[in-house]
Amino acid sequence: MYDRLAILQLIEDAERAEPFCVCGAPMVATDRGGALWLECSARHRPHGRLARIAFRLGLHSARELLAAPALLAA
Repeated sequence: MYDRLAILQLIEDAERAEPFCVCGAPMVATDRGGALWLECSARHRPHGRLARIAFRLGLHSARELLAAPALLAA
């Protein structure tokens, strides 16, 4: 079970470990279907040549930090 402080620490640790996507855009914590994900900020609106190429190739970084059931219990 996670409390809000533990979730915040999880996000900060993940952003510190992987601050940028392969396209060069910063990584951000997002909600996807009730789960907490760390994903590329340019994933939905790619800006710049490298971001557009990575978008077309499906190379943007994204990983699940916390599954929906664990997040709902917090």
